[in-house]
Amino acid sequence: MASFFPHLTSTDVAPTSRAILSVYRNAFSEQLSSGTIRPTVLPYQAYTAFILIIYLSLPHKKYPVIYASRWLILAFVNWFQWETLWKTSSSSYCIGYVVGLSISWMMVWSWALLVFMKPQWDAKRLQRIKIQTNDAQSAAIVIPDFSKIQKDEGYLRQRKYINGDSYIQEKAIIETKSSQTCYKYFWQPYPDTPLERLSWATDLVINYRGPGWNWAISPLPPLPPDIIMQLGEPVPAESYSGVSSVGLRRFDTRRELCKSRLPRLVFGYFLLDFLKVIMMSDPYYKFGPTTYALPAHLRLLSPFAMHMYRQTLSSGTIIAGIAIVNYLPPLIISVICGPKIFGLRAEAWYYPSMWGPFSNLCYKGLGGLWGNYWHQIFRQGFTAPTNYLLRNGYMKAKSPIAMLFGLGLAFGISGFVHWAGSVTIYAKTYPSHLILFFALQGIGILIQSNFCAIFGSSLKAFPKNVRYTCNLAYSLFWLYSTGWILADDFARGGLWLWEPVPFSLLRGLGFGEPDAGWWCWEHLGIGWYSGKHWWESGIAL
Repeated sequence: MASFFPHLTSTDVAPTSRAILSVYRNAFSEQLSSGTIRPTVLPYQAYTAFILIIYLSLPHKKYPVIYASRWLILAFVNWFQWETLWKTSSSSYCIGYVVGLSISWMMVWSWALLVFMKPQWDAKRLQRIKIQTNDAQSAAIVIPDFSKIQKDEGYLRQRKYINGDSYIQEKAIIETKSSQTCYKYFWQPYPDTPLERLSWATDLVINYRGPGWNWAISPLPPLPPDIIMQLGEPVPAESYSGVSSVGLRRFDTRRELCKSRLPRLVFGYFLLDFLKVIMMSDPYYKFGPTTYALPAHLRLLSPFAMHMYRQTLSSGTIIAGIAIVNYLPPLIISVICGPKIFGLRAEAWYYPSMWGPFSNLCYKGLGGLWGNYWHQIFRQGFTAPTNYLLRNGYMKAKSPIAMLFGLGLAFGISGFVHWAGSVTIYAKTYPSHLILFFALQGIGILIQSNFCAIFGSSLKAFPKNVRYTCNLAYSLFWLYSTGWILADDFARGGLWLWEPVPFSLLRGLGFGEPDAGWWCWEHLGIGWYSGKHWWESGIAL
């Protein structure tokens, strides 16, 4: 896109977003016709996920050859994803970025599942069986012959795996709305039957944060108390409160989930519409750094004020966009469809809140921002290598080397994942800037943690409010000092030209660009793509 407009030389008024998108789509179509680029195609983009599911559905414990072949699977998955990365894009800016993100994430996730974790030995997911009784208060429970019903010794959040012999757990029941129906909960290790294996492996591959698994990431709140008691494990205070140590909230009923997520979804919808209108008045959000003329209300701002304005607007839109996308699945799966369709995976507690409280920045500074406040969707993949090294004694937990190595790996992998998103955007970007941004976040955390370690005794003399204010100030200072690296690349790649809402009240009322209207999704860009081979064909996005 950078070569299609004189955005670095012209001082005229910038073209509208629709005009830019029209030129962009025509150029993309020409390259698509010449075969120099390939659109995002389903199911082609999901092939590696299917391969991982099928491979993990094959038993490893009794067949060392199958387990050893994980290296071949790993090599193929990473080769396939790497080849796809350099050939794939989309006529949609958002999808163009997301496809790169998903390609690189599947590479990271394949390493986690095949190398740094041993799912068939260690992983267990929560399952339940329905029990019919005549008297829910006193009836003895008759449990089918589930030879694989096991329980772990110790507390759920310790993430300790016991590979002992399986046995039936203590009898316990949970009543439902019907006095005749009870559920028995248990940890399900790798199953014996093919269909159960397929279900288990699918759940494992698509479940990134791990709710309902014994390897769930630490920021998630514990399971409900009644379920933990059935599992024969100590019930922590966090389970009763429903709030984790970092502030993530568990929802125990679908009504609670709906009351929390639906208003936020509606508010977020109108907020994104408002932000889109505001952004499109600034040519920066169409081209990145540009010489196009600024609107009158921005010409009065100083360079510093302009920097702060754009950083704040970019950050707010990123947070709102990610939040909206993650509000939809819980509402659809749990609230609308419910357990009758999706079973246990539609229970409300399966979908805890995505974001921690903003106060985490006050308590833990920059580390609290990225480790507790920010969404933790990819946490398991980012921390899997470090956890593997700690678990196998290569590093000592909480040692300086472990901290340095953990920070470097987590933010290095995060930089790689976001770098790939920048690669697959059709517009001209600087993907290495994404790696630099995330590397600087790790450096910022290291600086603050070392400062606190060196001057810890002196800092404790200050009141808590002073320390909290300093943590917040440092976090915001570092974020605003480095955030332009990411924000510029997002804007340069045209990411903000994406239409987040199908129907715009503001633009329908005459706000926004001259050619804007009520309906925003006039060009979805969805169609059939025929590749050179049948397996390359599918629905193009």
